[in-house]
Amino acid sequence: MAALTPEHENENIGWYNRFARHPFYGRLGVNSGVMLMNLTRMREFHWEKHILSIHEEYKLRIIWGDQDIINIFFYYYPDKLFVMPCEYNYRPDHCMYMSTCNMTHSGVKLMHGIRGYFHTDKQPLFKIIYESMERYQLGSNTNTNFLMPLRTGLNQKSVNESSCGKISTEVLKMATKLFGNSF
Repeated sequence: MAALTPEHENENIGWYNRFARHPFYGRLGVNSGVMLMNLTRMREFHWEKHILSIHEEYKLRIIWGDQDIINIFFYYYPDKLFVMPCEYNYRPDHCMYMSTCNMTHSGVKLMHGIRGYFHTDKQPLFKIIYESMERYQLGSNTNTNFLMPLRTGLNQKSVNESSCGKISTEVLKMATKLFGNSF
């Protein structure tokens, strides 16, 4: 019915396993920032009725809104969820303090600018990627108008000195692979 990524990969820093006052999916909960949904299956299962019922029962114990409600739902219906690896919802949390998302085999697939990180300088890597995508005009030359500016941005000192900047090379590799161009 749906696919989500884990909220955390490490029990020592997990939020749900340490603080939640309600049921949650699995050992560490799931993050709802990137959610793939099979709408046909959701309708057939009457998703909205379950969600509204969960909200009514737990509304005074949830902190993270929709994410908590989704965690509660999949606690009761774990067979309805496919858990994707963290690289499909790569967040600043994965690289700010320590590397918690093992992407050695496949690299970052989708970035989540959680808590406004696409628009601040807290982790410049996220802002550079967002701005490079925003400036790119569809149909124009991807190498000249996207990949080269992305490479220039990711080579900035502020990016390289940031804790998330250590994945710059991996981001460039994946962008190059996706767009079929090389530098």
